[in-house]
Amino acid sequence: MKLRKQPEAELGVDMTPMIDCVFLLLIFFMCAATMSKVDLTPEVQLPVAPKAAVPEDLRGRGVINILPIGTPSSAGEITEERPFMVYRELVDDAGLQKEIAARRAEDPELRVYMRIDRNAHFAVVRRAIRACAAAGVFDIIFATFQSNPGGGS
Repeated sequence: MKLRKQPEAELGVDMTPMIDCVFLLLIFFMCAATMSKVDLTPEVQLPVAPKAAVPEDLRGRGVINILPIGTPSSAGEITEERPFMVYRELVDDAGLQKEIAARRAEDPELRVYMRIDRNAHFAVVRRAIRACAAAGVFDIIFATFQSNPGGGS
């Protein structure tokens, strides 16, 4: 007696759960990337540094943009007396210290990320550092562009 082979059922992989997971991850990372956006001001042209390092995660850092004196801001103001831009508002030394102190009251571990224009005078940067110190913030990093390691800029 000859036995017949039973026809084997085709095995298939259901891709629906995997596609659902991929789309959920995509949406999650799109939302996370939007939330971690740094307060970039287009008026600030960062200096180029040959040995610049990529900073750690910038979330949780207060951003201070320093414009050169006499530069028009995006709002049309001229930065004579108020060269510091915090939350897209120009402030003077006292206003900067007040903003940092208010932010430090919310977050005692506040760290500062300074974006300084390449044409800004160091005296203005020193005033910003002193305002940070007066508000009790001592962890400051400075933003730069990294130049090409090959020598060309």
